[in-house]
Amino acid sequence: MKCIVLLLAICLTACGRSSGDAETSYEKPRTSVTLTHVTPGRIRNEIVLSGTTVYQNKTIVTAPIPSFISEVNVQPGMKVEAGQLLYKLESKEHRALSGEPQENRLGMVAVRAAASGIVTSVMQQTGSFVAEGTALCTLADLNSLVFELNVPYEQSRYIIPGKTCTIVLPDATVLKAVIRTPLATMNTASQVQQVVAHARSSFLPEGLTVKVLVDTGHTGNEIRLLPKAAVQSDEKLTGYWVMKLADDSTAVRIPVIIGNSSADSIEIVSPLFSASDRIVLSGSYALEDSARVVILK
Repeated sequence: MKCIVLLLAICLTACGRSSGDAETSYEKPRTSVTLTHVTPGRIRNEIVLSGTTVYQNKTIVTAPIPSFISEVNVQPGMKVEAGQLLYKLESKEHRALSGEPQENRLGMVAVRAAASGIVTSVMQQTGSFVAEGTALCTLADLNSLVFELNVPYEQSRYIIPGKTCTIVLPDATVLKAVIRTPLATMNTASQVQQVVAHARSSFLPEGLTVKVLVDTGHTGNEIRLLPKAAVQSDEKLTGYWVMKLADDSTAVRIPVIIGNSSADSIEIVSPLFSASDRIVLSGSYALEDSARVVILK
């Protein structure tokens, strides 16, 4: 009987030692992470508006007499010089006397451009009969091209005459434009006002829709930037933090105050990290404070 009790005690002692050794050797798994650092810089804060090309100075060429159109020398998009022949008109009397000798026939009228410009529209074609004052075509002064910006009223405080804005054309061409004066009317339904901006450019068609970028300012001088992927937030986007390495294997949560952001970067207003601080870039999602990590090269 004593031998059995002694054997049981030895077994229990061995089992206890094995269990303790297992607990002692257990280690929580580490999360693999990559690192990044802050960089100095600022992110422009800007609003995006739409705009349209408009020729402000247009001339409507009209028929000086009731007549038939015998010749048309213009087409939309054509550039013309001052004095260039646009139309030839034939009066009713001239057509009625078509059988008479040329020296006895009157009533042929040449319509010429009063100034240089570009033809934006052609309203009449050969063979048509037009009354006196009928519009034949429209000429626009090439130097009168402007961009009409569509500005919601709540953003009008950023649209200051003399301020520079950026025009982006549909083909990605970028123009620098200067904001001029707002127009006197506003769309009653959308509460959008048109504001004129001027930029130097080659020929552009009227009615072209463009994107307009207007700078609304930036934050203070001491700004550091981090990739957006390094910054975490709560579900309500009211709190932000980053995971910073306290040592080679421990990441601690640091609350931050953010500023402006772009497609891939975000301003860290506070605290003022240094370039030597190691911030977790990938692998930081759902990491707890003081989480154990392993750094991937």
